[in-house]
Amino acid sequence: MRSIARWVVAGLRRYRPDRNPLRRRSDRVEAGLVAAVLLAVLLAVWPAALAARAAYGGGPAAAGPGARHLVEATLTGGATASAADAHVLLGATAARWPLPDGGVREGMVPAALLLRDGPRARLWIDSEGRPATPPPHRAEMTARAGLAAFGVMAAALALAAACLVLARRRLDRARYRAWDAAWADADQRWRRHRI
Repeated sequence: MRSIARWVVAGLRRYRPDRNPLRRRSDRVEAGLVAAVLLAVLLAVWPAALAARAAYGGGPAAAGPGARHLVEATLTGGATASAADAHVLLGATAARWPLPDGGVREGMVPAALLLRDGPRARLWIDSEGRPATPPPHRAEMTARAGLAAFGVMAAALALAAACLVLARRRLDRARYRAWDAAWADADQRWRRHRI
């Protein structure tokens, strides 16, 4: 814990604005870049929250009126798997289920969509009475939202870090050129005094 605190204090000392005569213009520019990067990462929280909200969507509430309905279905036939559906592992089952408007529909339902309980089963249907996939669970939606927020924050952090690394590399090159020029100037002055 102390090493982290020392690292933070050293960073604050390095980049704090002061009137130190030994600080060069490039040091002040670098401090401004670090502050801008920190601000950009903090501002990325808002887009991350929006991405999480969009990924969560309606969540389990999306199964409300006009979306999906859970109905009791009666199984009228055994499981079948046609040659065309050979890639489907569980096949399909003939079933009859009520519609939201009070009618009844019969048809083949993929076995993966049925929640079986003996001869009866439950089935999720859409607003038009067609079999639909069940709404996602709250844990799945929360995980999607968390991954979306993490992705946005990671992208913002990676972009900010890349910009900072490139800017520091450019500043370092300018510093090295300035040091070389200063040493060359000092060398010329020192040689004159020897003669």
